[in-house]
Amino acid sequence: CPSSSGKPNHADILLINLQYVSEVEIINDRTETPPPLASLNVSKLANKARTEKEEKMSQAYAISAGVSLEGQQLFQTIHKT
Repeated sequence: CPSSSGKPNHADILLINLQYVSEVEIINDRTETPPPLASLNVSKLANKARTEKEEKMSQAYAISAGVSLEGQQLFQTIHKT
């Protein structure tokens, strides 16, 4: 349904648990077709997932080696520059 905030590019989403619904009545049937879905860049998503996994593994190794939080942050800062 249209956004309650009034923003034209947003919409409110209502979730209903259908296990508790005993009767459904269609009040207004939509005839217009919805806009096409945005295409997904699968390789970009895979790269992002791989990068996040590597960061988590690096953090886990640092924690298991007893590196302090400040040391981890310093390493990340140096690594990114």
